[in-house]
Amino acid sequence: MNTNVSAKRILIYGDSYTFGKIPGGLRFDPATRFTGVTQSYLGSEYEIIEEGLRGRTISGENGFFPHRDGLKQFDGIIGSHLPLDLVIIFLGTNDTNSSRKSSPEELVSPLIKYIHGVSWWAKHLGFTKPRIALVIPPAIDEPASDKAFKNIFSGSGEKILSMQKLIKQLADDNKVLTFDASKVVIVSQVDGIHLDAENNHKLGKALAQFIKEVLWS
Repeated sequence: MNTNVSAKRILIYGDSYTFGKIPGGLRFDPATRFTGVTQSYLGSEYEIIEEGLRGRTISGENGFFPHRDGLKQFDGIIGSHLPLDLVIIFLGTNDTNSSRKSSPEELVSPLIKYIHGVSWWAKHLGFTKPRIALVIPPAIDEPASDKAFKNIFSGSGEKILSMQKLIKQLADDNKVLTFDASKVVIVSQVDGIHLDAENNHKLGKALAQFIKEVLWS
């Protein structure tokens, strides 16, 4: 918790990227996770609120891991953290897994409910509506993921590429921001999905710059 009452408050709502999953391991320490790197670069004038859950989806249950429906969980989380200056939604990778049979368009479309949800909760609790940014997730290295996760991400490589474009289009259509993580990082060869320490640092540094530009523009 940052007790600086004038600090800009940013909620990052995501999956194992935000959780800080180590490729082939458990979890990076707070200083190594990209959220911690972002906080370090921004300093005490900002507060990063980290809400990452491994396996979390945009919407619907993850067929491989229970209790991962991101949309179902979002209301309680956004309501508990207001007031906020910026809400960053970093989801999509888990929606591509082989348990999900929906098209990329169907997988991305529930993001509009997050946008509406932020507006509803801000109005409901009497706070100024925060700005919203959708993160475009990085590409998946499907051959590497097959070695690490067997069939969990089979067919995900092509699907995530379609979703990247669709997330950008949905953001543009609804006049919210985008941050393109796919242009900043590459996934680890260890598991084809997650980020090593170096790429966590790259992402954290780039996101800090993005946040500064957004909140001081």
